[in-house]
Amino acid sequence: MPPKRLARCKRHPSAPAGWRCDGCEALLCPECVEARRMQTVDLLFCRECGGQAETLIVHRSELATFADRLTQVWRYPFSKQGLMVAAGLGAVMAFVGFMTQVTLIVARLAPAAIGAGLFWGAFFSIMRASARGENEVPIPEYSDVFSDWLLPALRGVFATSVVWLTLLLYLVFAGGWDVFQYLDRLLSDPMFYMTGRFHSIPGERLLGDPFAWVLGLASLAYLPMALVMAVTGNGLLDTLNPVRAVHGILRLRRDYLVALGSLFTLGLVYLVVRIVSSALREVPFELVITRWLAQVLECLVVFMMARVLGLLIYTRGDALGYGAPSDYITPVLAGAAPSTSLRVDPAPLPAETPTPAEAAAPSPEARLQELAAAVQARDVPQALTLYTALSFLPKARIPPAVHLFVGQASASKGDNDLAVRALESAADSAPDDPLAPRALVLLARVLAERMKEQTRAEDVYRYIVDRYPDTEAARFAQGRLPPTS
Repeated sequence: MPPKRLARCKRHPSAPAGWRCDGCEALLCPECVEARRMQTVDLLFCRECGGQAETLIVHRSELATFADRLTQVWRYPFSKQGLMVAAGLGAVMAFVGFMTQVTLIVARLAPAAIGAGLFWGAFFSIMRASARGENEVPIPEYSDVFSDWLLPALRGVFATSVVWLTLLLYLVFAGGWDVFQYLDRLLSDPMFYMTGRFHSIPGERLLGDPFAWVLGLASLAYLPMALVMAVTGNGLLDTLNPVRAVHGILRLRRDYLVALGSLFTLGLVYLVVRIVSSALREVPFELVITRWLAQVLECLVVFMMARVLGLLIYTRGDALGYGAPSDYITPVLAGAAPSTSLRVDPAPLPAETPTPAEAAAPSPEARLQELAAAVQARDVPQALTLYTALSFLPKARIPPAVHLFVGQASASKGDNDLAVRALESAADSAPDDPLAPRALVLLARVLAERMKEQTRAEDVYRYIVDRYPDTEAARFAQGRLPPTS
């Protein structure tokens, strides 16, 4: 149910209002509106005065605050699918963890990298799914080595470096730790290559330093925003952009403090779970189920942490520039319908009297003919003007060759937004047309070379390779993808 601060119905004060009458301006609940079908259009009307009812819309943070949404976080991983994902991920992580303990140091690097990719791939997958409004734990995809394994691991390392790297640098420059001597002693130790165990770091020097405590706590407070930027940013360096991070924290304010409090509480729960899981791991390896159970318990808490950050993005992502502002607007009573049955009104809809300017304006068909003529004559200014004026038409009404011409012309003139829209339309309107792969190649080049959106460009290149194999466009796209793709 919506919170009590939302508008209430005029006739039923206990019921939330989802519509407003444009006649009597009364706030209406489902009991006070009725649906009428006029020809092929379904409209809602006020039952009191017969005026048309307009849907009330609010920001999704007003419909349910971030704090309200967090009350159900503890249930999130305990659905059927959530437990299945935790069980599967826990099994693989337990095996990978075992492989990092029984092999030589050189051979440990591969399972360690795989484990990092598995962990951060699942963590960011949950954040993105929650940011889209999904309520089920997603099944992580690990089909692509670069985007599903390596990139999430790098994002996780970059995001968490605000804690561990900050303290290490402080230990070197203010704590008097000789890192070169440490490395020399470590690399000279034969047992390091056999066991992979690092020598202890003099962390006790930080325990008695008040400034180190302040720095550590500040880094932990910054960490959630770093993880959020790892999902909402376009590149790895966005994760470490302090200006953007501080700006986001100031815009979120109370919600960010709520997120910090929730993650702190879950952190304490994780410490307790970690104590239990450490005890389970001490059981002889013959009882493999104990190691698996230990990993599953840790996964459940981590899933809740990722859910908290995903809900923060879902509720207040527009404050961080994530998505369009309209994505965060929702009807007050989303999915609600009038309590009365649909009534069919035989009366036709009143015809609107066109203004003189509208009556004199050429029809869309006439403008389409003018657009085709401008493209054939290579009249770029006229073609761009007419194409923009016809943006309300479905993509399929305009030939792919016209979309492609406008895309090429817009790109040459530096209008990247129009170029992207036209080139996408060229491929979407006729995906089997020979011009479609050509338009997609140009689209990827505009994204990569003009707009510096390398991730989106690589997604387009991968689509070309999958959708149009054994073509010149696919060979060109494959040459622009990283070797691991």
